Amino acid sequence: MQKAVKANRAAQIELPGMPRPRQATTVLSCCDLVPGQQVVYVGKIMGGPRYGIRGIVTQALQRKAVVDMGRHGTWNVPYFFLTLPQEDLELAQAA
Repeated sequence: MQKAVKANRAAQIELPGMPRPRQATTVLSCCDLVPGQQVVYVGKIMGGPRYGIRGIVTQALQRKAVVDMGRHGTWNVPYFFLTLPQEDLELAQAA
């Protein structure tokens, strides 16, 4: 059975000149955010904010963050729907 599972895994073909795909890392907990920090919403919920919209954390609560998304309103967002902007991730990984 293990051989069948391993045989079905497909890897992305790497071509010269093409960047490697990046996985967005979600914010793990309230300890990872501070008020005033910029975040990106990566949820796909009908009736919620658009995917990829940026916002500023106003409160970091135990299980969710209150995020001001400008003209799209203020939302209570669970941490698994939030990620840091890519440029912030690159700076954090370089340090």
